[in-house]
Amino acid sequence: MYDDLARTQNPTAVEWFVLRAVIPSVLVTAALHWSPAPPICSGIEHLIEPTPCCPFVPWPGPIPDVFPTLVSMSQPAYPEAMRRAGIEGRLVLRALVNTHGRVVPSSILVLRTTDAEFSTPAILALSAARFRPAKFAGARIDAWITIAVDFKLPQE
Repeated sequence: MYDDLARTQNPTAVEWFVLRAVIPSVLVTAALHWSPAPPICSGIEHLIEPTPCCPFVPWPGPIPDVFPTLVSMSQPAYPEAMRRAGIEGRLVLRALVNTHGRVVPSSILVLRTTDAEFSTPAILALSAARFRPAKFAGARIDAWITIAVDFKLPQE
């Protein structure tokens, strides 16, 4: 019993080394390599220009007062192989609508798709679509749209 008390009051060389050297060096290393949390965005100023908390601009240019409105878009051609297989699908596309209400073909991006076979017909249909252009302070502007295109088989 007395030996246990004496041993706890006199640390061994290994215990002394861990307490006096290893633990402090680990703590100092962790403190030096610790990266602070990124600043939190306040408000919507990051939507108009990049800030340290949001280095990218999700919507390039000013946010329109009136967004582009779809006027007409033909039904995309259903891929024959997909029709025979009975496969339906959905695409989500992003594109730039210019001041004349036309989609800039080189700007079309496929964000999501259930099957790549549907991409080409959907891109062709969106390229030919007509929109009412976006407006900012009464003037027409180029604006980005996100649109979903569904491929559904007729119900029998």
